Amino acid sequence: MFKKYYNPNLQYAKNGFRYNNYTYFLKEKFGERIQRILIDGGFTCPNRDGTKGKSGCIYCNNKSFSPFVNLSDNSIKSQIMAGFNYFNKLNAKKFIAYFQSHTNTYAPVPELKKKYYEAIKFPEVVGIAISTRPDCLDQDILELLKELNNITYLNVEIGIESILDKSLNWMNRKHDYQTTVEAIEKLADLGIDVTGHIILGLPTETQNEMLEMVKKLNELPLKFLKIHHLQVIKNTPLANIHKNKPIKLFDYNEYLEFVSKFISHLKQDIILQRIFADAPLELLIAPNWHKRSPEIIMDLQKLMRDNDLYQGKY
Repeated sequence: MFKKYYNPNLQYAKNGFRYNNYTYFLKEKFGERIQRILIDGGFTCPNRDGTKGKSGCIYCNNKSFSPFVNLSDNSIKSQIMAGFNYFNKLNAKKFIAYFQSHTNTYAPVPELKKKYYEAIKFPEVVGIAISTRPDCLDQDILELLKELNNITYLNVEIGIESILDKSLNWMNRKHDYQTTVEAIEKLADLGIDVTGHIILGLPTETQNEMLEMVKKLNELPLKFLKIHHLQVIKNTPLANIHKNKPIKLFDYNEYLEFVSKFISHLKQDIILQRIFADAPLELLIAPNWHKRSPEIIMDLQKLMRDNDLYQGKY
């Protein structure tokens, strides 16, 4: 029998979970099941259009997190309606429009405003999530996000990836960690719920350096955190590097052991949106754990129970 609470500050660690779970946060906030509909807004990225670079981040293939539906009409409305049709079969009635592909604040403000407002005009859409880079948030865009946050639920996701500039350079991110800190603080000052996205298992970092990252994350005004393990995806610069000289990647049990330790050092009020990467198998080169998402979550929960680990323990 699970204890109902491992720590009174883990508000969303229900049903045996050893960490704050995003699903329970959404259900408590909105009173029912919420699904995210992935939206491709047709944006590009300063690291692809030549402004900062053309090759993109070393690991990035946007097809690995593009919307799951193929439409002849890729308008915002068509993508939203396709999401409704798919998730209605799963008894979901309320949704968050999630702009995930590429850099979703990288366009003129009038274009951004048109697309954001198109997504939230449906009564079934209770909020919007916007994924972006920390160097694509000038003052006019921040004002638009502030306006958006006043009329609907807004979650902005910032690609932190690493706190170490040596790792950001290896990834070809074209910005430093201080830029990330400033972007997150500006968003939080506007009352916006911020997600930080990080990658574990970079060849530029030791496990001790990765654990040190927790201290810095705990200092940031983050509402949510997404944790991904490094994956090698087809048609990326990393795929070419890995082909010529294979990179040491987390194996399955090694990752479970490390991420459980990582979570145990994470402060108690951060809500975890993801705890591992989940690229489509047709694009994944390595590591292929041959595990489905529910199985990974159950194995992690068991390991944390067996070792009496929970978020915030350390």
